[in-house]
Amino acid sequence: MAKIHTLVVGRLQTNSYVITSKREAIIVDPGDEPQRIIDFIKDINARPTRIVATHTHFDHVLGVDGVREATKTPFLIHQDDLSMLQSMQARVRQIMGFEVPPPPQVDGYLKDGDSFKIGEETIRILHTPGHSPGSISLAGEGYVLTGDALFNQSIGRTDLPGGDLNTLIRSIREKLFKLDDDTTVYPGHGPETTIGDEKLANPFVGKAARLQIR
Repeated sequence: MAKIHTLVVGRLQTNSYVITSKREAIIVDPGDEPQRIIDFIKDINARPTRIVATHTHFDHVLGVDGVREATKTPFLIHQDDLSMLQSMQARVRQIMGFEVPPPPQVDGYLKDGDSFKIGEETIRILHTPGHSPGSISLAGEGYVLTGDALFNQSIGRTDLPGGDLNTLIRSIREKLFKLDDDTTVYPGHGPETTIGDEKLANPFVGKAARLQIR
């Protein structure tokens, strides 16, 4: 069974994940502090095979180049987020008011329904747009990494360029909520939760939300 390691990085406290199985690893959302991620991988004696971004907002990709250079592993995203990645510097300057380095080059693309193996673990790609056009979630045995689509008692913001609330709600209800209730949710920020808990009590997409609408 895979192990999921969490490192909270960067000024926006992004959850960067290292998923390991049989000493192979993938690195998800290296949002900053690349040397810390590299050192951690060395400490656990894992061999990275991929770097994956759940989406391309700056706080999920700033550490990509540093990690990729050290590990010689490809960087993968969903193609619908490419334009957002390419305009990252201008968007951060306009919205956040500070400068960031140039965005990393993309080595390949993932799409809905893709899967790959690390060690004995199979990871499936779910396209879960709404927070951004190319947002993806990574589903394994008993867990899902949701990026900024679904949080503990919240959902991703949709007021940034490329966001759409109705699309996000559909992604959560039609993709993520189809997973087993006991599936552990590892979000892009904040604490873990479960699919069952969010289906029941999430104020935006859970049963409580639907009751409030009636």
